Amino acid sequence: SALLLEWFSLLVTRYQSSFTMQQFRLPRLTVPTFTPMTPDGELDLDKIPAYARLLSQSGVRSVFVCGSTGEFPSLSLDERRRVLEAWCQARADGLIDTVTAHVGTCCLKDTILLARHAVQKCNADAVASVAPWYFPIDQIDATVELLAKVAAECDGKPFYYYHIPMFTNSKLDVAQLMRRAAALVPNLVGLKFTDSSLSQLAACSEVVAPDGRQMQAIIGLDDLTLPARSVGVLDGIGASYNLIPDVVNSLANSFDSGNLSTARSESSRIRSLFEAISSAVEGYGMVSLLKTTMSLMRMDLGPPRLPLKPLNSPARIILEQRLKFDGFLARDEAQEKLA
Repeated sequence: SALLLEWFSLLVTRYQSSFTMQQFRLPRLTVPTFTPMTPDGELDLDKIPAYARLLSQSGVRSVFVCGSTGEFPSLSLDERRRVLEAWCQARADGLIDTVTAHVGTCCLKDTILLARHAVQKCNADAVASVAPWYFPIDQIDATVELLAKVAAECDGKPFYYYHIPMFTNSKLDVAQLMRRAAALVPNLVGLKFTDSSLSQLAACSEVVAPDGRQMQAIIGLDDLTLPARSVGVLDGIGASYNLIPDVVNSLANSFDSGNLSTARSESSRIRSLFEAISSAVEGYGMVSLLKTTMSLMRMDLGPPRLPLKPLNSPARIILEQRLKFDGFLARDEAQEKLA
């Protein structure tokens, strides 16, 4: 009878795990968090509770930690652990609801260490990983094998593939990769899709695993938040959700209610923000510009870390003036006259 009880317990556990995988989905809007830094480039984790509260007050209670916006390639493994722990503490304090831990590195052993920490120490709600980029993988089978090894260390937690070919230089057919991975990785539930191919995005969103898991495709490019909806992708992870969450929420709600005119207007607003940020000054990376914009519009989270450069004073002033001119910051009297 003891053997029968053990068998039944194992069967129930497997059923519950399968059921959980089929049901789990990240919320419609997830914020890729910036990593707070001190002026000298050290972690400033004391800012995370206030940051989490700010996001929550904006209606966004799901975070994607240590992704590209969070400068993960510039952080040590220990720093990534500490950042994740701080966000999971914010969840424990009721400031946010969902924490997805990005654990990708160029070293499989390091990625596995981060994955174990994410689930065993932090109890992250989900885990995501980018594929290695220094030695880009040019075979689908090899990529699936790597993802399977990482996902297997996640204790059954939902696992996402982070597809960002602009940095990984991946030329693989990502929809074919997802079909193969969905069949072989039992806790794979979807991908963060940071690319401009709507046809590939649509194909990924249609992938269903043999056990019925519908893959969740999440758009990772802010300016495709509305176009992605035309192919049935309603969920996103975008840096603009830090800056103008009211606009993004309005877009989503307008689309859901059939008000396409307002949805298009809000989509145009998102594009205008990125055009303002990217064209105001030259010689700085997008994360540097976004982090400075965050400090101007909502909360100072410090500078980026080398090799990214913080904006110098003249560049910061120019960016601030452009944001005011385009209506993303309140104009003071002098700015009104300048405009």
